[in-house]
Amino acid sequence: MATFSETGHAKNVDNFSSLIANATSMGEKYNPTNPSIALTALSLKEKAARAAVDAVNVAMPAYAKACEERDSSFSEMDGLVTRVYNGLCASSSSDTTDASAASIVRKIRGTRSSSSKAASKATAAASAPKTVSVSQRSFDSQVDNFDRLVEFLAATPEYAPNEPELKLTALRTVATNLRTKNNACNAAKISLDSARDARNAELYEPTTGLVDVALTVKAYVKSLYGTASPEYKRVGAIEFRKAK
Repeated sequence: MATFSETGHAKNVDNFSSLIANATSMGEKYNPTNPSIALTALSLKEKAARAAVDAVNVAMPAYAKACEERDSSFSEMDGLVTRVYNGLCASSSSDTTDASAASIVRKIRGTRSSSSKAASKATAAASAPKTVSVSQRSFDSQVDNFDRLVEFLAATPEYAPNEPELKLTALRTVATNLRTKNNACNAAKISLDSARDARNAELYEPTTGLVDVALTVKAYVKSLYGTASPEYKRVGAIEFRKAK
């Protein structure tokens, strides 16, 4: 249903309101035996559907804001990781230690190891090709691998920078912030998906959804007045679309 415009769902509800108004104008003649298309039931269906659409409209900006805040936090990670790695390489750490750190850095960035043996360790980590995508590039994996890098540095005595923003305390604060922003975005996505699922069920569930109920009303009005009647033509002209 992702290809169906968000405004399309609201339009279906608005059109359902018009359908109810037409049915109401028929007075006592509108008297179906099917309880699901009685006027009281139609009114309840409209209210439930509109509430479901509104719930999505509330969840969407909340999700967008959470993602924007996450993207802003993560956009600074690459530069920080480069500085951290070069700070390690500039210390008295061993080649083996630096290579292990470089492996974590590549996982944070979602890149594979360079095949060039001539490149320096610092250059390899700072400019590893970002055109090669791997599965660990997801936000969840980036957070996990940044935590790994911080704990690796904590276990490396040679890593003792003087710069406040590169110290372990600062890096742990960054790690906590990244995880908080990522969790908030994930939670907002779950809320949005749940709201969309509820809306889609309210509007498009076979038989009981708003669209199928509307089509049942149209069939009933056709049985009352006939295809050529002005009453049916007015009702039949009200459009309802099923989401794909």
